Amino acid sequence: MIVTPASSAAAVILGPHGERVRLRCLARRSLMTAACESFDHLRLSPGARHALPGEAESETVLHVLRGSLLVGRTADEPVHLAADGDLLLARRSTPVRLEAGPLGAELLCLTLAAPRRAGATGQVLARRRAERRTRP
Repeated sequence: MIVTPASSAAAVILGPHGERVRLRCLARRSLMTAACESFDHLRLSPGARHALPGEAESETVLHVLRGSLLVGRTADEPVHLAADGDLLLARRSTPVRLEAGPLGAELLCLTLAAPRRAGATGQVLARRRAERRTRP
């Protein structure tokens, strides 16, 4: 895991009307065996919009630290209101659209490697058990 210092710079994404999304990576995966892909801190100015694409290999957990925001998957889908303390899970391949409320929003975003299929996991566990039995 690569951990960034508190002094590291944040990326700032500017919207069409001056709204801002400040994104700072707190930690990023460095080894292929790690379950955590990245750990990011997001600050959205009032009315700012940010989209998380949703990848097949990962799932995302969002924790709302401060403020409120509207959360949806697509422009056509109804949105849900999230506020302080809410925890949101974006499953594998699920895009997430965020729109900050009138006071903005602050979130922690944890991206995790998506769990493997049950059959593949069962095979791995069976192989590990067999290896333990053959150890001296």
